[in-house]
Amino acid sequence: MAAQSAQFMTDLMRNMTPDTVDIRTTSTANSYGESTFSGAVATYSAFVRRSTEAERGGRNDEAVVEWIVYIPDDSLVLDVGDELTLPAPVSAVRPIVRVDILKTVTGQVAVTAWVGAKSSRG
Repeated sequence: MAAQSAQFMTDLMRNMTPDTVDIRTTSTANSYGESTFSGAVATYSAFVRRSTEAERGGRNDEAVVEWIVYIPDDSLVLDVGDELTLPAPVSAVRPIVRVDILKTVTGQVAVTAWVGAKSSRG
């Protein structure tokens, strides 16, 4: 099983470097209806790459996805609206706008987070 896991990580690392990201999944709404994140921050190992796909939307059809983050953790539960802090040199808090699960036939799992182009914190 170790060889399969190593191959899975090799496939993920192709054209990416290992990093860590911070994730905030606990949010509540303030009196204006805006999301506020007061929960603890969890750090995960991840592979980060700039999005090359034309995920567009918003008011002026601007890009809504700027980064794609692969997190090899089968216990992580992410949702749209959670926040993720990208590693340096970006080092910015960004919203998660889409979540997918990447699963191999051998059962290896990675959570794929599509990270927004703009911070939800203004």
